[in-house]
Amino acid sequence: MAHYKADESAFSKVKDTVVVISGGATGIGAATVQILAQNGAKVVLGDINADAAEQLCKTYSGLSFVKCDVANYDDIYNLFKTAYDQHGRVDHAISSAGTFETGNFFDPELTLDTVKQHGNMKTLDVNLVGTLNFARVAAVFLREGRQKGEDKSIMLLSSVNALRENPGLFIYQTGKHGVQGLLRSSRKTLYERDGTRLNAVCPGVTESEMTEAFDDSNDSYPAMSQHVIPKFKENDLFYQPADVVAKTIVGVQADPSAVGKAYYIEGGDSWEIEDSIWASQPQWLGEEATRRLRVNHQAMLKGVLLS
Repeated sequence: MAHYKADESAFSKVKDTVVVISGGATGIGAATVQILAQNGAKVVLGDINADAAEQLCKTYSGLSFVKCDVANYDDIYNLFKTAYDQHGRVDHAISSAGTFETGNFFDPELTLDTVKQHGNMKTLDVNLVGTLNFARVAAVFLREGRQKGEDKSIMLLSSVNALRENPGLFIYQTGKHGVQGLLRSSRKTLYERDGTRLNAVCPGVTESEMTEAFDDSNDSYPAMSQHVIPKFKENDLFYQPADVVAKTIVGVQADPSAVGKAYYIEGGDSWEIEDSIWASQPQWLGEEATRRLRVNHQAMLKGVLLS
């Protein structure tokens, strides 16, 4: 895989750009907002945590806040419409809102009677459906009034869980695989049709309110998530602060050549993975299987099903 290090000298390119970000009040989102604000971007951040968002707005200039639950389509639309009405355009969009696994989808205590009730879909509604809807709305606002040569981009927050097995994260991992599917299904169309670059970051465990230990009385996050960082520290495992992920997000946003890429981030380092997955196919899939896959892949790219 190709090691990636954000060119922080290029962060100045975000100056005066209009950026919409969901989940911008805490964690990776807040770290991204801080870098953008410090480099002169005009940021409209959406979140359900009004207190944290308003504190950010007091600390940094160029920020405005819109309460936004990405599980609510109208909230997403209102977030973008507010940014557009305030600034007359939207240049970049970052889908950072997310939540951890809630409950046990394959609970061993389920019975023939209790399994009649639906499982908790909140994690999927936020992490996948919310991301899909965010990207859909973003695509329209980004292309509206776009002038030739203007750089527009969407960044998706995927996860290392889109790459490796993680038993127990039934809904969370499924959702993050879906985010990778969104990247792969949409990056060509959005770029060639609208001039909008679509990329994703796939961070491993990252220090945030979601992964730090909490007082037992705080039920804002599921108990499983509240002890991730302490356990990783105890076992000398890889993790990173949120600003490491944020630097990759802003670095990719500031790089017009980054199109359709995904960046795996672990232990403070980042690697681009999509090009490596493609290049290594003959090794892990086999020569003949790769040949057939690519023949059909090229046909799909040429629109064989549309002719």
